[in-house]
Amino acid sequence: MTAVDRYVDVLRRAKLRVTPQRIAILDALASGSHLTTCQAIWERARKRTRGLGLVTVYRILERLRTAGIVEQIDLHGATHFCLADHHHDHIICERCGRVEPLEACVLESLTGSRLQDTGFLVKGHRLDLLGVCRGCQQATS
Repeated sequence: MTAVDRYVDVLRRAKLRVTPQRIAILDALASGSHLTTCQAIWERARKRTRGLGLVTVYRILERLRTAGIVEQIDLHGATHFCLADHHHDHIICERCGRVEPLEACVLESLTGSRLQDTGFLVKGHRLDLLGVCRGCQQATS
């Protein structure tokens, strides 16, 4: 199955129309760094789809986010996006802004359980661990 076939399948499962613009944006997300801004997605996607406007990219990203295909993360006053193709948390450097996925999840066991004191049913979570990356630590030593 090609990447485009996967994007078509994802869009159809979410009951969204398959358009060249949506395919280009999903491809730009998949081919970029883990988290990327709307501007960077637009710059990559417009190479594939001529005439693609930045406002269109914002609208499509919002629709994909609502459908659960894309995850939105707000960091240091900027909005970033990534594919929500599997669960992952993030580690974020407070000095340089570097963001990396954290694949090991210590909270996954809570999903589907009820919190004892509140009776709250946990359906999922998002965890961002803040700290200082190795590079920034070494730069200050």
